[in-house]
Amino acid sequence: EVVYPGRDAEEEEEDGLGFLPIAVTILSTWPYLSMYREFLAQMYRYSTMGGELPIERLVSNFCGEIAAPPPGSFEIQATILDSTLRFWTPPANQPIAWVSLPFSQLFQVLSPQNVLTVWHCLVCERKVLLLSGQLSLLTTCAEILLSLLFPLSWSQAYIPVLPHFLTPMLSAPMPYFFGLHRSNYAQAEPDLNPECVVVDLDYDRVTLGPKTPPLPPPPQR
Repeated sequence: EVVYPGRDAEEEEEDGLGFLPIAVTILSTWPYLSMYREFLAQMYRYSTMGGELPIERLVSNFCGEIAAPPPGSFEIQATILDSTLRFWTPPANQPIAWVSLPFSQLFQVLSPQNVLTVWHCLVCERKVLLLSGQLSLLTTCAEILLSLLFPLSWSQAYIPVLPHFLTPMLSAPMPYFFGLHRSNYAQAEPDLNPECVVVDLDYDRVTLGPKTPPLPPPPQR
């Protein structure tokens, strides 16, 4: 049951009730991260404004009536409050697979040289772990780095936010690309494969493992 603010603690304790907040999460196979963030931000604004329609109606419209655009020049637009959401899928031969990703965020946390180093590790299918104290950075930076592999694609294990109960996977012998919240790193460090490359997004640092095989020299022009 839901209790709205205004009831005092004694009344709630007598009735055995408590306040239940609302949480909305978008799960999708499409990496429209910027548009999803904007939709959630505008929906939160709408909820604080006391709109006439329930939030569930907005969610139903967003999930059921806004189709993913086909590859090419078509663009799907949706409006919520004063914001226009634009969804576009680039052609199959586009050099950068997902231009809707916020590429600037990656270069705000990593230097160009470190971006190239991580890209080099991924191309060579090494074990790579992204580390950050901000969960929002992990998925965004992981998706951007994978998009930079185009026209290649990552076919190994990939978990942008690794749950704490799956940290033993960091000892896996095969290539992987994981993201981990900093609060779980102390627990996960004993399981870390000595070949793993740790990319610290908070401090712009790339650390090779003690047994990381040397990277081949990059091709020269």
